[in-house]
Amino acid sequence: MSESDLSPVEPSPLVAGFGKQLRALREHRQVSRESVGKRAGFSASTIGAFERGERIPDQRSACALDAALNAHQVLACVGEDLEKEQYPRKFDQLFRLEAEALSLSIYDTNVVNGLLQTEAYARALFETRVPHHGEGKATQLLAERLERQKLLARVPTPTLVFILDEAVVRRRTGSRAIMQAQLEWLLELGQLKHIHILVLPFDCEEPVGAIGPLTLLETPERRTLGYVEVQEQGTLLSDKETVSALRQRFDMIQVNALRPADSACLIRRRLEEL
Repeated sequence: MSESDLSPVEPSPLVAGFGKQLRALREHRQVSRESVGKRAGFSASTIGAFERGERIPDQRSACALDAALNAHQVLACVGEDLEKEQYPRKFDQLFRLEAEALSLSIYDTNVVNGLLQTEAYARALFETRVPHHGEGKATQLLAERLERQKLLARVPTPTLVFILDEAVVRRRTGSRAIMQAQLEWLLELGQLKHIHILVLPFDCEEPVGAIGPLTLLETPERRTLGYVEVQEQGTLLSDKETVSALRQRFDMIQVNALRPADSACLIRRRLEEL
């Protein structure tokens, strides 16, 4: 399975137009995708994805493509506008797949996963983001996050496994009251039969979670996709070898995590400390 096997998200007119312009310029110059890619620092398949509107280049990429084709700023001039479209496209596809998932296996290292956050906890994260979102944007993002959480009560119920690094429950986010309510909510959710909340303890001797947070998602077609995110830059993965590696890493994290009952005890102890 390749990235192109993912259900497509219709490109916006800007993205589609950029792709058509890129292809037209390349064909006018009578150069191959391989040649353009070599000049701009991309693979031939990535150039093809740009041309079809399946990938959105950022400003730097648009400038590199412009230089590779000697396009006299025809491509570079829209780089900033293209960059603005990256965020919603990537996350819209993830959230759509998430809403339909048969199962999710998620490991988090810094904050409680968005699907498990209380409204107050999520608001505290959005309001303290740097640079600041602004009141209107923060309100919009909060509403979208709460909408995603309908998955928890969906029928038929998905199987949801959340593994939290102990740092997630130890680090206070927001006020004491906000964190107390968040931990209480985790304990309540953990009592549901389809939701399994585990904690990877500090005293785990194996560095199984050192590579960072990850998500595995099973689609209604029984395909498994991976998702990783760093500094708000997310990547949806479908390559079999890559997803297999993520599955193996998640399995090792789960093996070293506390059982659900012991995880609940740790969360309860942390709640009593606050």
